[in-house]
Amino acid sequence: MSKICAIADLGTNTFQLLISPLAAFQVEEHLQRPVGLGMGAMEEVTLQADAMDRAIACLAEFKQVFLAKGGDLPDFYAIGTSILRRASNASAFLDRVFNELGIQIRIIDGIQEAEYIYAGIRNSLPERWEKTSLVMDIGGGSVEFILFKGEQVLYRVSLEIGGLRLKSLFSVDNEFNLSVVGGLDAYVSKEMISLLEACREAKPSVLIGAAGAFETILELENRPGGAPASCEIDVDVFLQHKTTLDALPYEDRVDYPGMKAFRASIFPYATFLVEKVLQELEIKELWFSSYSLKEGFWFTELQSSVSQP
Repeated sequence: MSKICAIADLGTNTFQLLISPLAAFQVEEHLQRPVGLGMGAMEEVTLQADAMDRAIACLAEFKQVFLAKGGDLPDFYAIGTSILRRASNASAFLDRVFNELGIQIRIIDGIQEAEYIYAGIRNSLPERWEKTSLVMDIGGGSVEFILFKGEQVLYRVSLEIGGLRLKSLFSVDNEFNLSVVGGLDAYVSKEMISLLEACREAKPSVLIGAAGAFETILELENRPGGAPASCEIDVDVFLQHKTTLDALPYEDRVDYPGMKAFRASIFPYATFLVEKVLQELEIKELWFSSYSLKEGFWFTELQSSVSQP
């Protein structure tokens, strides 16, 4: 066994790699690649050949980086989420990855994904965090929600309302347009019924966004020093940026200061979801956490003697 591990989060839109020592959590390497595994697969739910090729190339890069740092392949953990749960040809893709790269992908269900995300979030927050809070992790295919107070999880759910999924259902010329907001809102409202009922009973006062789109929301504030493990986001500033970005065509949105090019196309769908939750639950406090599934996997499955990052 090597002294380091690699955890790869194979998302519907983005693949991410975390390399950490096994003995104590520390980010030695963090890579993020816009693979787009779910592109062209939202309607027929079949992985496209070019998307699988991009995924293989990305995993080959991740493997090379890990081995170059002295890692052993048995300590490389690849985790499949929404699109690999749903795709009709996912098993063929998994076989190809194993045959070409020797990497065994484990596909987890939405509840397990939510549990890992929660474990990551908890280890990024200030000590003695007692506020009733709602965690939100926006992926390309699904969005995970975890409602908790103190150390107790009150509710958790995985909903198929991720950015790529919503874009496939509500777009004009394959891009976001303000004219789709009415239909988008009706669809999301229906999907969120049980979530909103649970939250209205528990009354969370904080929405905590996990990495991903929330990282871009934070970067729009242009803060110096990079992203911390967790911090508060100014809701008013977020809403100002959202209003501006929603009105921009893709060509201008992609050049907006702080915007990552690979997120520009689906970002309005992500920010719609954030604003929807804030408004429906009358939440005034918004936080960002740089920890999510990968970090939560380490704390849940690999943690040895260290309980805090």
